[in-house]
Amino acid sequence: MTQLYQSKIFANGSTTLPKPVRDALGVKAGDRVRYVISEKGVTVLRVPSDEKSVKAHSDDSDLSEVLDAAEKVMDENRTLLRKLK
Repeated sequence: MTQLYQSKIFANGSTTLPKPVRDALGVKAGDRVRYVISEKGVTVLRVPSDEKSVKAHSDDSDLSEVLDAAEKVMDENRTLLRKLK
């Protein structure tokens, strides 16, 4: 069943995910979501506590490609990223 929900984008760029969307993603306050932009559109995913599980459960080749590229960039810039903490 397809359902449509919308939310307002505030001046600072933040938004509130509607409760049915949060429920479908399995997220609660303090959890994180990931936005994947591809030729097919934008996908919103829950960021699992174990980052590697995203790859393990991904059947989307575009998502896998993006995650591989992000992992490579993070590996190449690990020292710099640690300084940003």
